[in-house]
Amino acid sequence: MREPDQQQRPSGPAVAPARKTRLWIPAVFAALIVLGLWGPNLLRPPPPAWTVYASTKGQIRRVILSDKSVLRLNGASTVRVVFEDNDRRAAVGQAEAAFLIAPSARRPFLIAAGDREVRMDGGELNILRQATPGGATTVLTVRRGQARVYPFGQAESTGVTAGRGQQVSWTDGQPQPTVRAVNANNALAWETHQLAYDKAPLGEVVADLNRYVVRPIRLADPSLAGLPFTGLLTLEGEDGMLRKLEMVLPIQHQALAAEILLRRLPPCGFKNCDKPTRRRKPNAIVQSILQLNTPRRGAPAGTRLLPTDPPPAAGKPRPPPSQPQPKDPQ
Repeated sequence: MREPDQQQRPSGPAVAPARKTRLWIPAVFAALIVLGLWGPNLLRPPPPAWTVYASTKGQIRRVILSDKSVLRLNGASTVRVVFEDNDRRAAVGQAEAAFLIAPSARRPFLIAAGDREVRMDGGELNILRQATPGGATTVLTVRRGQARVYPFGQAESTGVTAGRGQQVSWTDGQPQPTVRAVNANNALAWETHQLAYDKAPLGEVVADLNRYVVRPIRLADPSLAGLPFTGLLTLEGEDGMLRKLEMVLPIQHQALAAEILLRRLPPCGFKNCDKPTRRRKPNAIVQSILQLNTPRRGAPAGTRLLPTDPPPAAGKPRPPPSQPQPKDPQ
């Protein structure tokens, strides 16, 4: 006869399915919670990809964007563009580009350049970004409309505003950019295959020229980078542009196989300073004129002597010139 406790004890195989069911219930609830939170994100389409626009050295490229804005690229430039639901974005690398932005108050155009961002609802501007010995610099020139420049990731109120005919320049890491009035047409003169400058440092001019020439131009003396240049350079070949620089600045170029060096002009100009100069003797006519206008030793002051007159004796005064004798009336 079995004991009561042994008769009421359930068998082992009957307990295992109940325990497995209780373990699956929390896992199902957790999966439903995760699906509810991330479901909309999983169903949302992926963000649009950036489109890269680039130009080769010496090439000027014009691109019409999907919002009817126009992007113009100078030589050796790269710009990335993407259009999202709430805004239009662009990122400028080592490049020079002009943006003709279609007006849209609902979708502003945001341009990232270094550690700052530019917002513009419509208008035209030019951005030049390049590496310099002092760091990566950006120069923004507004020809039409109004642009707001502020640190990337911060509020727009922390930045500065540039209107028509104003230029904003900054170096990455500097606390505040500089704003000045300029001729905006000079900044976009490259679109007509010209480069216009108004007291621009030679270092910036050389950086611009390197977008067009085959052999890179380099300054042999770093102190030349600060020389101010004012003028108009036509993109018609490196020889013509270098000659124009030599006409304005005290420099001369040296063409090598791999590069072109710009050197400071010697004090004596293009002549060979190491070669001594010889004094030429005056010819016979010049000698006679010099002798005619030079009083000889011992002659009274103010007396002009002819080359044929004998020199006066030392210590003896020169006799007065003979007077003509009157003729006999007979």
